[in-house]
Amino acid sequence: MVKELVIYPDERVNIACTDVRKFDEKLHEVLQNMKDTMQAHNLEALSAIQIAIPYNIIVIKHEDEYLEFINPRIIKTEGKFDSVEKTLYYPDITQTISRYEKIKVVYENRFGNPKYQDISDPKLSATLQRKIDYLFGGTFLDKLNKAQRQNVLDALAKNGLAVSQEVCPVFSKKDYFVSFTDKLLIVMGLTLIAPLFTSKETVATLYAIDKILLPTILVLIIGFFFYAQYEAKKYRQCSSCQIGNNIGVIIKRSVAAIILSIAAYFVLG
Repeated sequence: MVKELVIYPDERVNIACTDVRKFDEKLHEVLQNMKDTMQAHNLEALSAIQIAIPYNIIVIKHEDEYLEFINPRIIKTEGKFDSVEKTLYYPDITQTISRYEKIKVVYENRFGNPKYQDISDPKLSATLQRKIDYLFGGTFLDKLNKAQRQNVLDALAKNGLAVSQEVCPVFSKKDYFVSFTDKLLIVMGLTLIAPLFTSKETVATLYAIDKILLPTILVLIIGFFFYAQYEAKKYRQCSSCQIGNNIGVIIKRSVAAIILSIAAYFVLG
């Protein structure tokens, strides 16, 4: 089955892929879908993430044969050369990238059997390296300097391809701040029942820990605030609802931390 290609500015290619663990019919179906997609778009190579499947799978057409690389790893490199490359993820963009001329790669076939291959063909070597970049959540854009990257982004924008600043993210990195803060608040809450089960020495130690947790939580809340400010500017359309949510997160966690700290003073202190 022919699958839809992930094209810039779709950021799903930035997902770091995971290894294939089950070598079954589902994997074989993915491999066939990749080949069908390559044939439909006249492609020489494809990483699974380029059709939104986040697994370490690469298929390369080489001398009328489809080479399948499952969970590939480059274990040896030799020499360097300038490879002129383009990829469908960045339409109509060509860049010169420094690549290894010869590589040794270990991988598994569709049945899970370990394989290795010495690749001395520079074109095949560069192609495999470019596709492996995708497996780690990157593209050849990451190998360019700042000025070169900006030139590529400007060229894409002229062609109507640019990252929208008006789309709210489904997942925000600021959620990491909230998650860690909540875990620390739970720890503070649990220390309040410690006198029921532990000695006075242990209680004193837990109180000392609580006194460290409070400033740690406040630092995390401050970090959350600044990252939320950055994100609100980036995603302008949803900034109004985000601001309300952010204020709520900051107030609730701050009040909870202060209340728990006061309770620890009377219970543990």
